[in-house]
Amino acid sequence: MAISFLRTLILYATIIIALRLMGKRQVGELEPSELVVTILISELAAIPMQDVTVSLFAGVIPILTLISLEILISFLCLKNRRLRRVFNGRAAVIIQNGKLNRKKMADLRLTTDEVMEALRQKNIASPAEVKCAVIEPSGQLSYVLYPKSQPVTASMLDLDPPQQGLPLIVVSDGKPILGNLRQLGLEISDIEKRIRKARIPSLSEVFLMTLDDCGNEFIQRKEV
Repeated sequence: MAISFLRTLILYATIIIALRLMGKRQVGELEPSELVVTILISELAAIPMQDVTVSLFAGVIPILTLISLEILISFLCLKNRRLRRVFNGRAAVIIQNGKLNRKKMADLRLTTDEVMEALRQKNIASPAEVKCAVIEPSGQLSYVLYPKSQPVTASMLDLDPPQQGLPLIVVSDGKPILGNLRQLGLEISDIEKRIRKARIPSLSEVFLMTLDDCGNEFIQRKEV
């Protein structure tokens, strides 16, 4: 039992490190080559986890080999556009000027139901609202709407709203996040002043506080 537990921990750590080395995203955003590597890694890890008679290196070495190969291919794809298309494919325009591209849909084996479902997931009611829509190599749908179908923006209404920045967590469960404070050029004393201004006695009573580089803040006090 202890051996199986230890082998599982080692393989788990190896897979986590391997995927971190790939430096990639969510499963739905993986390129085809990355998805293949991810599936193969899971299969390779499962064998030595389930069968203690199989050498641990029989799983670790192939996993490291696959990751090294994927990193090498990623580097080569950065340098060579043709090679990038071979491994990752290319984007395909499936809607142009409000009309579905039947040829591209056939090439990708996409049905009209699947295209309409993808549009609904983007809160688009009809292809007529779309000037251009593209299926990315990752399978995600990117699109550009006609101006009349685009959401209203402040510039369209000649408004000048307050500036917004990227909110960073500066306090979490009563503890300051020093790295984010340094990024904002602030000290703990600066945060404490803001907290007292919000009529909260101490830092330890703050459940969450975010702050951006424009001075916009959000503070939620711990519930009693």
